[in-house]
Amino acid sequence: MSASRARGVELVKNCLSRIGCLTLILAVVAAGWWFRDDIAGWWNRLEITASSQPSEDLARRAEEELGRLAEAGGATGLELSQAEIQSLLTYRAEPLLPVGVSDLLVELRDSTLLVSARVDPKELDGLASPELVERILSDSARVVVELAPGVLQPGVATIEVVTLQAGSVVVPSMMIPWILGSLELPGVETTGKLLLIPLPARVERFEVESGELIVRIDRGDRD
Repeated sequence: MSASRARGVELVKNCLSRIGCLTLILAVVAAGWWFRDDIAGWWNRLEITASSQPSEDLARRAEEELGRLAEAGGATGLELSQAEIQSLLTYRAEPLLPVGVSDLLVELRDSTLLVSARVDPKELDGLASPELVERILSDSARVVVELAPGVLQPGVATIEVVTLQAGSVVVPSMMIPWILGSLELPGVETTGKLLLIPLPARVERFEVESGELIVRIDRGDRD
């Protein structure tokens, strides 16, 4: 093949490549416009819409229930409502949050729960990997994570990170294991998208059902 012909073939290939890229871009833009309403709903699917009125009384009641569950020979289970969990987050957890993280909210769904917080990367202090958050967030934004609690085996609870959203950006699923592996979580192991939480009691049920967080413990020889 002559040099001029080779250059011609290469030119045609380059043109076809550019046309292909342009076609792909146009197809994506067209699809984005055509399905814009669906896409908007998809991006916003982790927006917390349910509201709960937290109170000190609800926080104290939930704290007492958790205490009875943790006692040797205590309660064998509990059901926490969204309002009770929100009260625990507002009155017990929020004062312990690091600088740059605030406004905790929770929503219980059919089988998962959403937890969100306002994160300001410029004020982060005390996190294991603040630079990781800064890569995801360029400015203050609400971060929402969808969690699915479960049990790996009696005594080992699991929390699966189903979806993670920072502002309007949904973090790709393939990045979640990397993000979890980059965080320092004392006493908690990570494998893929799962957090493994060892518990002293034989927890046999840990799940969200019909808008409640349900925990059941096997007390062994108790009738």
